[in-house]
This record gives sequence, C-alpha cells and structure tokens, in this order.
Amino acid sequence: MSGLEAAIRNALDRAERGDGQVRARIYQSARQALDAGLRKQGVTDNLVILQQRKRLEDKIGEIENEEIDRLAQSAQPALAADADPFIEMDAPVRRSAAPAAPEVSVSVDAPPVPAAHAADIGALGGVTRSDTTADRHSETPPMAPEIAPTGYASEPVSTVAAQAPAIGETAADAKARGRRGRRSKASADLPAARARRKKRGFLSHLVTWLVTIGVVAVGCFVFYQSGMVQSIIDEAMRSANRPSALNASGQGPSALSSRGGFSEEWAAIFEPKDGAVFRAGPQAQAQIATGTEGQALRIVSATPNAAGDIAIEVPVEILRELAGKSSTLALTIQSAANQHSQLSVRCDFGSLGTCSRHRFTATQEKLDALFKVSFDRTMAPNAPGRILVNSGIQGADRPVFIYSVRALPGQ
Repeated sequence: MSGLEAAIRNALDRAERGDGQVRARIYQSARQALDAGLRKQGVTDNLVILQQRKRLEDKIGEIENEEIDRLAQSAQPALAADADPFIEMDAPVRRSAAPAAPEVSVSVDAPPVPAAHAADIGALGGVTRSDTTADRHSETPPMAPEIAPTGYASEPVSTVAAQAPAIGETAADAKARGRRGRRSKASADLPAARARRKKRGFLSHLVTWLVTIGVVAVGCFVFYQSGMVQSIIDEAMRSANRPSALNASGQGPSALSSRGGFSEEWAAIFEPKDGAVFRAGPQAQAQIATGTEGQALRIVSATPNAAGDIAIEVPVEILRELAGKSSTLALTIQSAANQHSQLSVRCDFGSLGTCSRHRFTATQEKLDALFKVSFDRTMAPNAPGRILVNSGIQGADRPVFIYSVRALPGQ
C-alpha cells in the first residue's frame, strides 16, 4: 500500500490540490487502479479485495485530512474576526476574501484524471501478489459478501472513518453467513454419507449371507456324498418292508427281534469260530477278529465286483430246509471303522438257484440285516451253497464285522 500512497501524493503535488474536485478524481482513479491491479493478478478472494479497499480508504482519509488541514492553515489569516475557530470537517470554511473551500467528495462519474497525472496513478495498479499475501497474513478481517470490483459510492472524506465500523459490521455478518453456509453444506453432505454407510452395510450383510449359504450347501453336498443319506433311506425302507416280510413268512415280530435274541426256529448258517468255512476273493481280505460285541468275521473289499467278494458257506442241510419255500436270511453286522460302511449281499445256492443282490449299511452299532429268499425248486442240492458279501461299494477302506448269519425257513 506504500506504493499507492506515494502515487496519490505525487499526483496531488502535480495537480491543483486546492481544488476538491481534482482531489476527488485522483482518489477515484486510485480506487479504479487498485481494482484493475487486483483483476490483473487474478485475485478473486473477497477477503483480500475487501482488505485492500479498506486500507486504501484509510489512506485516502489520512491524505484528505492532511489536505484539509493544509488548506485551513493557509486560509487562517483571511478568516473573519467573528468566525468560530472550531470548524467541523464537513462545514464550509467562512473566509473574508477567498472563496469557501469546496466539499471534497468522490463520485463514480468523475471525469478522468488529466494526462499529466495519469502516469502517477498508473503505478497504483502495481499491487504484487506478495503484498496481498502479506496483507492476508498480517490481518485477518472477517468474511465479506460479494463486492463488485469497481463503483465506490460518492462520500465526503470526513465520513471515511465512519465507513470502517460499517465495513467491520458487514464483514462480521459475512463471517456468520459463511459459518452458516459451511454448516448447511455439512448438513447437505450428511444424508449422502448415511446413504454410503447404509450401502456398505447392505453389501457386507449380503456377502455374509452368501458365504453362509455356500458353506451350508457344501456341507449338504459332502453329507450326501458320504452315503449317510442313502443309508438312512435304505434303513427306513427296510423298516417299512420288515413287517410285511414277517407276515408273509408266517412268523411274528418276536421271531426276528434282535433285542430278545433269535428264536430256536432260526438255523445258524455261520458263526465266527474255529472251523468256520469262508473264502476271500483275490481283492478282498477276511479273518476272525474281536469286535466290540465279541468274535466276528472282519471283511474288507478293495473292489465292488466279484474279485472283492467274500464267500460264506451254507451247509447242505440248511439248503434242504429252504427248498420250495420263501424264507428269511439275517446277517448281524457292524462297521469296523468310525464311519458307516455299505455292503452288498447275494447268494448262490446251487440247484436251488440264486437270489437278487441286496445292499445294507453297517453303522457303529450292531444290527441285523434281513432279506427274503424264495425257491420254487424242491430238489435238494447235494453241495453246499454260498452267501457272497462285498464291502467295497464305497471304497477299499470300509471294513465290516459279521457276527453271524442265520436262516428262518418258511412253512
């Protein structure tokens, strides 16, 4: 601002500084030069513009007061004797010989400055960016509303001091409005932030549900592939068919009750003891072992085909009891591993014929697997028959205990 002050004073020195209109034009030119300099440097910050304008007005008021004092001192001898020595700044000065000092005011429509003073006022536009930056840090005036770059109101110089409080009040109001604007902006951004959080919460819940459903689906698939579902279905079907089978054979439930033991009508085909006759195929193993319920034949098949069969011999005298009748066979079995094991059972009774293949599931508990056989032929065979058992349906690591094989001849 020191450059602006020097330019104003140089212009006054070269002009008719005693003329208030000339001074007003010089001040107005200084204002226009300040606005032009700010626009040229691209300064758009209202705080900086207001600060520069206020400092210029302060400086103009200071210079104008000096000029008024100078005029008053030069006109002091010409004052009338009865003139009041205390003269207000805005009141005209009464003189006896010289005309009254004109009122110094600044008008937007003031004529341009003479060419002789244009060079001095032109220097007023040289406000550097460093000056504005330093002014911004040296003073922190309040926020101000949007102000047009040019067009100052025409005022007497004596009212410059009164403008400063008005500017401060306007800036305070602008600062308050700025705070309200920031709060309004924050309030406007709040629903968007809540919407983003709600969207992220929905996506996280969706991912959680998808992962949970995937885990449950994989567990169900593994459970189904393990054969447990099929074994439960088979056991339910056997339980449903068991009463009809017993009624067809003419025997009551007590005859097949494993809890109460088998009745005397059941003939023993095989028991795991010394001298029991059995033979394992090339891809099967069979041996007498101790199970959880006593002595048993432990079998394991590496393949579900005939190479994995274990043959249990059926004596000729039992085959004669089965000839021409519908009879029931029972195998007491148990899984020899910590998992369920499926096994197939079929029979080859020589001249009596064969029976269809049956599938059972051995669990960790001892149970009786029952199935019916019917032979229309009455010719008694003269050679032992075979019951063929295979535990390789689900793989080679599914051993099974066989505790006994019995037959209930029909009537």
